Amino acid sequence: MAAMAVSSGSTGIYYQNSTTGDIIAVGVTNAFTEGGQVWSFGTAVPSSEVRSNSPIAVAAITSGTTNVETRVVFVSPHNVLSEYIYTDATGQWQGGPTCNTCITSDGFAVVPDSEMLYVLVTEASAGATPTWRIGFVSAGAPGTISEAVNTGSGWSVAPL
Repeated sequence: MAAMAVSSGSTGIYYQNSTTGDIIAVGVTNAFTEGGQVWSFGTAVPSSEVRSNSPIAVAAITSGTTNVETRVVFVSPHNVLSEYIYTDATGQWQGGPTCNTCITSDGFAVVPDSEMLYVLVTEASAGATPTWRIGFVSAGAPGTISEAVNTGSGWSVAPL
């Protein structure tokens, strides 16, 4: 399970459905104790693209109360580091093996059954090209954490 929030309190919660295996996205208006209501609910990633019991990580670029871009990161059934990207401009998710802008297309191998995963995003200033960082246990360096980094010109990976 992973979650992200914007300054208004609206929250995106992502979890793997234990029955279908899909990653589900739930939008909530505010904290549950503050009367938060579900305003959206649906499949973000189909089960065919997610390893059973995959770790999930999420990060987003926001502008005020607007979610500009969200990335949900997970592990594929073939233990490949994968992501789906939601952009506010299109209002749609993109991802899967044919997504050329997703880390999935780089084929970074994850240690089977690894549960470690994080994603971070930083912007030097509003509107600047963001830096995305994804931490995972690479099959190429299984004894440590590896981090994939994209500063706008593609992904590179290095161990800690």
